[in-house]
Amino acid sequence: MLAECSHLDIQGLINQLKSSGHNWKLIEICPIGDIRLLAKQSVSISVVKEEKHYSCYKLIDKGVTHMLFTVHLISGMYKNEDARSQRACNTSVVLQKIEQDVFAGQELKSIIVGDFNLQPYSQGIAGAFGFNATMSIAKAKQKYRIVDDVKCNFYYNPIWDIMGSNNLVQGTYYNNNDETDLSIFWYSYDSVLLRPYFIDKFVWDSFKIIEESSSFKFIKSHKIDNDNFSDHLPIKFEIKEGGN
Repeated sequence: MLAECSHLDIQGLINQLKSSGHNWKLIEICPIGDIRLLAKQSVSISVVKEEKHYSCYKLIDKGVTHMLFTVHLISGMYKNEDARSQRACNTSVVLQKIEQDVFAGQELKSIIVGDFNLQPYSQGIAGAFGFNATMSIAKAKQKYRIVDDVKCNFYYNPIWDIMGSNNLVQGTYYNNNDETDLSIFWYSYDSVLLRPYFIDKFVWDSFKIIEESSSFKFIKSHKIDNDNFSDHLPIKFEIKEGGN
């Protein structure tokens, strides 16, 4: 999944991947925003909905339907945290409605990935009426909580594990000039949220923030080298096949 990629030659990227032995395709109908999704040619995937700040895809694997939501929510350059959280809550409602239509009472099998432009403890991400994404596997496996007589389905947010690690980076975005003088520096704006169905399928050894490739280093002087690359670091995750 790519965001803010209007300057990229997507077909050129696909051709490069093909030259290295990987056959990929661009998944889109008529994109409104700047989100682009690439998938292997062998993957059965179709577009359900494309909007400016999110896209929805249906994947069918061995007869089982899954939903993949990609997001690029509004930036802190334009809205404060309260406004961004409210937009996240609004987006969550829309995506839940799509889940209801697709899964029709069956277990939710959805993943959300992208740039939320919110920290994982924000109201829009962790709030019960936002994405309701918790750091607790035990709580997430309960599948939902009841708040004011409303059933709120859980997502699990694994990014907390990286935030607490003793690595060079603890987030996907770097800022040493926080407007409220918080000494955070590394922000986990990009993440992957999992419905409980996927928790035991999540491959922890593969989950990481990418600091370098075989040809380039994205970190310079303990900061993101956004002069030469994106101001956000990419994340990598893997879901294994098979039962829980």
